[in-house]
Amino acid sequence: METDFIVSYAQIISAVATFIVAFVLLYELKQQHKDAERDLILSINQQRLDLISLLSDEKMSEIQYRGNHDFDALVNQKERTRYFRQFSAEMYLHNISNQYSDLINIDAKQFLKNQLSLFPGMRKMYRESMIRHQLPNDFVKMTDLFIKEIEDQVGEKGQVENLTRSDIK
Repeated sequence: METDFIVSYAQIISAVATFIVAFVLLYELKQQHKDAERDLILSINQQRLDLISLLSDEKMSEIQYRGNHDFDALVNQKERTRYFRQFSAEMYLHNISNQYSDLINIDAKQFLKNQLSLFPGMRKMYRESMIRHQLPNDFVKMTDLFIKEIEDQVGEKGQVENLTRSDIK
């Protein structure tokens, strides 16, 4: 009988210890999740900064300006290739931003739509390049819809001029 009591007591202690270990592991997992989110936010922000620094090159900045406003203004294959590389990086970043917009605290869909609204050259590059085949289907469908809405409103070479943030009064 005394043995049964000791075994029962040992089982209770073991169960309590297991329960404590489970809570500690749960806390560690939550902490790892927060760390992973922070790292992801920092990575996306770094990619944004890298893209901006790419455009600090005066020649690349000028190519981007011409390409964004009128893709046909890019005069040779070298310029079109440089524009495509920058454009691709931007579209990949838009895709990532859309996937994690809640974490990075921006309206990534509206940001993409605004950019496409302002820049007919971007819309043309998107339609005519291979980028559509390199992005996830849901992002492509969303972007296609934005472009259709924009071009129904202003035409293929038009710009939406009155873009404001509705959330700022």
